[in-house]
Amino acid sequence: MEFDLFLWPILIPMIIPLIYCVKYKREALIEIGIITLVMVLIVVLYWPLLTSNLVLTYTYPAVKVLLFVLLPLTLFLAIKCDTSPLHGALYGVTKQGLKKSFFWFIIFLPIMLIVAGLIQYFHGVTWSADPVAGAISFFEAFTEEFFFRGILFIFLLQKTNMKIAYVTSLASFILIHPQNLTTLFIVGTIIQGIVTLEIARRSQNIIGSWMLHGRNRFFELVLLPLLM
Repeated sequence: MEFDLFLWPILIPMIIPLIYCVKYKREALIEIGIITLVMVLIVVLYWPLLTSNLVLTYTYPAVKVLLFVLLPLTLFLAIKCDTSPLHGALYGVTKQGLKKSFFWFIIFLPIMLIVAGLIQYFHGVTWSADPVAGAISFFEAFTEEFFFRGILFIFLLQKTNMKIAYVTSLASFILIHPQNLTTLFIVGTIIQGIVTLEIARRSQNIIGSWMLHGRNRFFELVLLPLLM
């Protein structure tokens, strides 16, 4: 099995909540430890799963669902030995705050699309419109929102504080996209991380964050190639 640990920088931001809980909130160390373990497993398993022949069709979305959604829920269940981690409200997957989440999605969507359009314009679109890939990418965006806004922000907020949850979520989201760090796309990654966090922060719900993330992907993969 081939290993490429190129995602290891995502572990760096977890130092912040770990130190906080050791000093001020030791009762939350189990949950923070589980999240850290999940991120270590993501770093170790991401590349071998992505390049394996275990999933012949739609490998990328399947790997993302496994590592970003099923893995953390399974470890929470196994280690905590109760069903409380299955409550969607812990991660912002709930009816509560849904209208507010959609409201902020509508407010922030034009900003995100303008930023994405400008970046692609200056960088240059080099692919053809692919509606199937756009649709799959739209739904797959939920996996990142569940992990980075649901677990690393809304859930982490319950265990630490606003500043720690915000910084940890944003920094981890930026570092999970190392291919963007030295290109113009880093601007879009940072802005997307901020606006999706703001939707989650203002509504305590990640559905609007997912809609914005997914619509932005569909815009880039399907609509922009048709416009340029």
